[in-house]
Amino acid sequence: MPEKKKTTTTRKTTARKPAAGDVASVGRVALGRSRPSGTKPSRAKAGTGTRSLPSRDRGAPSTSPAAGVGAKGAPHRGRRRQKVGRVVSAKTPHTAIVQIERQRQHPLYKKVIRVRKRVPAHDANGDVKAGDIVRIQESRPFSATKRFQVIEVLSRAGEAMAAAPEVAAIERELEETEGVTELLAKPEREDAAASAEEADAADVSERTGDDR
Repeated sequence: MPEKKKTTTTRKTTARKPAAGDVASVGRVALGRSRPSGTKPSRAKAGTGTRSLPSRDRGAPSTSPAAGVGAKGAPHRGRRRQKVGRVVSAKTPHTAIVQIERQRQHPLYKKVIRVRKRVPAHDANGDVKAGDIVRIQESRPFSATKRFQVIEVLSRAGEAMAAAPEVAAIERELEETEGVTELLAKPEREDAAASAEEADAADVSERTGDDR
């Protein structure tokens, strides 16, 4: 009888790939073993190229002017502009049109010119009239155009006219002090004397003509 051949089959075995979690755990274990126990990881020292951020003291008070408080307890506010002008119109309630006049040099012709600007201002009391000289200050917006408010009335129109002396009286006083009135009166006296002499001469000539 023929002998049967024995066949052996070899099984191919492949190594199983470790999962991602296993790799991470193995890495952590390796890192833990590489560092001796009882030691902490060292931080970067100064001058090694890494810059540490400055620490903020959250408990320290702020020194900015916006958050500061004045001596009397009032909140700090910036310096507000003030202008002085004459009221040209006060027809609208609680609104005055203030004309501000200033002089400046013309950039091209080098001539001093007058620049006038009209600014709407809020009148809280409502007693400002046309012709008054007032002081206005920059404030919060009261409307679409009003950014100033009247804080002081420097002089009233009627009071200023009543207190001011007349121009004719001032000119008369100046003429008297400088002796101009005497100089002006002297030609008048001379003219009167000359006219009187002419009248006498005319009378004399008439009498002589009648006698002939």
